[in-house]
Amino acid sequence: MALVKAPRSAFINFPLGRQCGRPHDTDLQIRILKDTLNILVTATIPGEIVDLPYEWDEPFDWAKYLQDMQEMLEEEGGPVQEWKAE
Repeated sequence: MALVKAPRSAFINFPLGRQCGRPHDTDLQIRILKDTLNILVTATIPGEIVDLPYEWDEPFDWAKYLQDMQEMLEEEGGPVQEWKAE
């Protein structure tokens, strides 16, 4: 976000694809959304990036991430695409 120079931004150190938490965790998702929208009102410095105080409760694991993404796509009925590094 610093390179994009957005007027204000929120950062949450969550895994890829989980910017607002786990699926179906609506309480957490609502808190994150409210905190993020609050930045629109409270940010005073142009380009400010606010680090929101949420923490993921387990270490990041690529194999688990890819499995979770595949399960999510299958649940939603979307096509499952194999990702390959270049």
